[in-house]
Amino acid sequence: MMKVTNGGETKKIPAFTSYEVTVQPQQKSAERNGNGKLVRETLPDKWAIQMEWEFGTPEEFYIMFNFLKGLTRVDFNVSFPAPTGKIESGVFYISPISAKLLNFSRGASGWWKTLKCSFVEV
Repeated sequence: MMKVTNGGETKKIPAFTSYEVTVQPQQKSAERNGNGKLVRETLPDKWAIQMEWEFGTPEEFYIMFNFLKGLTRVDFNVSFPAPTGKIESGVFYISPISAKLLNFSRGASGWWKTLKCSFVEV
């Protein structure tokens, strides 16, 4: 189960439709020496998490969308299931958030059903 903590408040993230975790190796520099051997200076690996949800009602969608939108200007803590077999933790930012409109005929706001976003480790 994933948890997001921001400003001392912790929220459990609802079950995903799709969930993908990526390890992003970081390097500071890479160059070849006089013998042609590649010399790299590496930095700690960083996590990226891509998530997608489908919601049964527009109200469920709006709650989650507004929560995620509230994270766009801050860094926040995330505890998440990782392919290491453990719950990992880190400080993340959110980018981007996208939404799909299922049916616009359901009133002025339509029925937003699918929501996607990525958390990227700082």
